[in-house]
Amino acid sequence: MSHGSADIVWQQLPPLPDDHGFGGPAVGVHNDALIVAGGANFPDGPPWAGDPKQWHDTIFVLTHTAEGQPADAWLVGGQLPKRIAYGAAVSCPSGLLLVGGEEDGTPIRDVYRLTWTPVAQQVQVESLPPLPEPVSYLSGGLIGSTVFVAGAVRSDGSDRLDKKVFWSLNLDHADDSPAPTWNKDLPAYPGSARHKCVVAVQQLGSGQENLFVISGSNPRFQPDGSPDLEHFEHFTDAYRYDPLANQWFRIADLPVVPDPRKTVDASPFAQSRWPVAAGVGVGIGQSHLLVLSGSTGRYITLPLDERPAFPNTVLAYHTITDTWSVAEPMPLGVVTTGITRWGDRFVIPSGEIKPGVRTNKVQAFAIESSTASFGMLNYSVLGVYLLGMLAVGGFFATRMKTTDDYFRGGQRVPFWVAGLSIFATMLSSITFIALPAKAYATDWKYYLAQLTILPIALIVVYLVIPFFRGIDATSAYEYLERRFSKPVRMLASLQFILFQLARMAIVMYLPALALAAITPLSILECVILMGVLSVIYCTLGGVEAVVWTDAIQTLVLLGGLLVALGIVVFNVEGGLSTTVDTAVRDGKLHLADLDFSWGSWATTTVWVVLLGQFFGSLYSYTADQAVVQRYLTTKDEADARKAMWTTAWMGVFGSSLFFAMGSALYVFYKAHPALLDVGMRNDSVLPLFIANQLPAGIAGLVVAGVFAAAQSTISTSMNSTATAIVTDFCMPLHICRTDSGYLRLARVVTASIGIAGTLTACWLTMVGSAMAIDAFISIIGLFGGAVCGLFMLGMLTHQGNAVGGLVGALAGFAVVLWIMLDESLAINRFLYAGIGTITTFLVGYVVSRLTGGARQTMPTGLTVYDRTPAPHTPPQASLLEHASR
Repeated sequence: MSHGSADIVWQQLPPLPDDHGFGGPAVGVHNDALIVAGGANFPDGPPWAGDPKQWHDTIFVLTHTAEGQPADAWLVGGQLPKRIAYGAAVSCPSGLLLVGGEEDGTPIRDVYRLTWTPVAQQVQVESLPPLPEPVSYLSGGLIGSTVFVAGAVRSDGSDRLDKKVFWSLNLDHADDSPAPTWNKDLPAYPGSARHKCVVAVQQLGSGQENLFVISGSNPRFQPDGSPDLEHFEHFTDAYRYDPLANQWFRIADLPVVPDPRKTVDASPFAQSRWPVAAGVGVGIGQSHLLVLSGSTGRYITLPLDERPAFPNTVLAYHTITDTWSVAEPMPLGVVTTGITRWGDRFVIPSGEIKPGVRTNKVQAFAIESSTASFGMLNYSVLGVYLLGMLAVGGFFATRMKTTDDYFRGGQRVPFWVAGLSIFATMLSSITFIALPAKAYATDWKYYLAQLTILPIALIVVYLVIPFFRGIDATSAYEYLERRFSKPVRMLASLQFILFQLARMAIVMYLPALALAAITPLSILECVILMGVLSVIYCTLGGVEAVVWTDAIQTLVLLGGLLVALGIVVFNVEGGLSTTVDTAVRDGKLHLADLDFSWGSWATTTVWVVLLGQFFGSLYSYTADQAVVQRYLTTKDEADARKAMWTTAWMGVFGSSLFFAMGSALYVFYKAHPALLDVGMRNDSVLPLFIANQLPAGIAGLVVAGVFAAAQSTISTSMNSTATAIVTDFCMPLHICRTDSGYLRLARVVTASIGIAGTLTACWLTMVGSAMAIDAFISIIGLFGGAVCGLFMLGMLTHQGNAVGGLVGALAGFAVVLWIMLDESLAINRFLYAGIGTITTFLVGYVVSRLTGGARQTMPTGLTVYDRTPAPHTPPQASLLEHASR
């Protein structure tokens, strides 16, 4: 099978200025310069003719032009202190590290850091702490600020490599602290001792980087120290090292690969696992490793001049599904060299193409995605949906007579429509794209977060809805002015507005991934299309158009998801039973980590998920204008309660479909790893399936669901943010004199917010996001925690006052921002909302008590202890009339 819709596109960079090329050079990047240093070759002839190997110390440098293209020729950037080859090369922010190797055939302990100075056009060489003992043919990688190297050495008298090497060096130390030394106390890698192994770094589904050690060889040495070519061992096993757990895990062995070479009888190996000793490996995207070429050891006993070229095979390992597949081959197979990322290219300079023969060619590749054909039928289905949404906006535009119509729907929305609207608002494309991706990459731990909706529903039904209906608010933040002061209201409203702009960006960016994968449009163009459509129908029809389109979009979203889920399961051999069995066996249905230790706040343990999501939802359902506004669109309090229960049960049962989809996608791609795009983002797994596996018409329906998911939240954010701006900022300043003036202003503000959110989403497409669901959780914690704390301070205490509210809110925001920026704290983002809420409440309460408590003239009905019943509001009352009461 060929890989998904991504292509590995190769190109040749300028050759090294040595016609013989090099084996074992140090390869890396610093200050945007490609560096190739040292190496060994046979300039006088092939080794089988008796000519000696020569070691080199020249440092070559290739730079970019002003236009960002590789320069036409290499520079000589300096010399190494010694003639070195076959060491580990690791690119770090501070320079290229050359670790160990051989000097004129003798293993060394030396470690050097090479740094490129563009102004001087020179490479500076700095000595670092040496290795504990001399080692050659090491391989290495960088995780954080720590360099890891793996290999093996011989103990005295041994005829094989029998001592495993797995050491680390932490480069992050204070200038006034002692120089770091190599850590030898790490656990040894499993399996046999080996050198020339492929080492690469890549993330797991959780986002945690691991070090992967793959294949390798172990020669037998003769009494004179030369290798016995008759007794090489080549390995096909592979392992990963988790630095947080300080533990090794075995991963899938190298795959069975047919031998593509016809120059030698390969029948004994025609269908067997291939070693890849001395090959190169690199992490691509978020979850792939590429292993390129490698020595198989199958021709080691042939005469030197009869040995064929090293294979040009490219293998792809996927860290989430633990599977191997065969990608398109590279132009020229090479071993004993390095690979490094240089801008948007991956570069493999020089290397050995057959025993004793090097090349000076420099190969480079990039990953390019090709777009699958969407087809006329799919376009028709999607087009009908989009036109339908515009028609809904046009219909409700005819009913917009007052600002109350525009912001509260004239309080004539049926409870089930309001309930589906809240469900669509809270989940939307964050659910449709990100939750299946999270379940696919990890497990069901995030599903526990959805269950917090049940206790939240009790609070909302029996406390929040009666409270907001009782004060007859249009903006949720009107309450904060009545309870505290106008500055508190404006601060909370401003945080809500910033949150909605960020949220709009994320929920436009995610479905744009799906659309860009299956249409000729780019991600940026998809964002603009969604933004423009949402601006049109939301600006025309107000909140009534929003809630009705939300309800329609929810049905389209869930219908499309059910159809796609059925197709995934149908395409798994063995159907539903195999899907469930595989997911259970691989831990993909794991629900909770029952770890209550003190250090578990940095992980997604059960208490972190439940407690963190409870506070995140508490903000959303009690202090978020987008949701509170829906409580006020129904005709009475009873219907508002029914709407909330509709949302709650949709959250429990509807969200389970998204996690089931993620688990099913994992099983499908574990069975068909070659269908994954090399270098793809984990968030793209559902769009990838839509693009390449769904039949015509069905793909259009599911993409309509993706559109529905995005637009429900975009339109909600636009309308609710406009409500906050008009009622919290414009009306207190008396910008307009009539209700019709405010209605026109509301439409202008709505359109402006939509445009601003679209522009923010365009910016996000350029910077990207590792996992959008994680980014969304962080944003809720940053902006929502403080606002939720303000509402809790006002509703649950008599003592809270304006000074305490302001100081508490600023403290809550500042504490969460500090935690987000200080990576050393390692606190799970699920807890951000809870930390912000509790900090705001506690600081606000203490400051309020210290500043005299609540004002004596505070109106009644502003705390839960003296709540007033909901007043009767004429259904067609304008916002201006409402504000004057």
